[in-house]
Amino acid sequence: MELEIDYADTAPGISVNERAGGAKRLIQVVLGVILIAAGFAMIFIPGPGIATLLVGLNLIKPDNALARWVRQKTPGVPNEGPIPRRHYVVGVGFLVISSTLGVIYGQDAANWLRDLTGI
Repeated sequence: MELEIDYADTAPGISVNERAGGAKRLIQVVLGVILIAAGFAMIFIPGPGIATLLVGLNLIKPDNALARWVRQKTPGVPNEGPIPRRHYVVGVGFLVISSTLGVIYGQDAANWLRDLTGI
């Protein structure tokens, strides 16, 4: 009995599906790095730094332990599989609104806190 193998499906190169998946993953990693840098900066300037860092980490490596823990603790987010698009929309909206408010009212809030504590 002779085993025959069909090599017709093993054409050299990258398939269209692999290329699209690779481009999507590259965009995710680049966006994740940008969000991590922005989140780190927002720790020192007004803005949601920790939340931005978590989103960036989740984009870079969605299966890391911190991202799994946050997914388990967040109501409405499944423990496995993709996060619903509405969560991304709400998160980005919150990021934009809170960053804008931080830039506009950040100095006023710092002055109020300084007056309140007497520092």
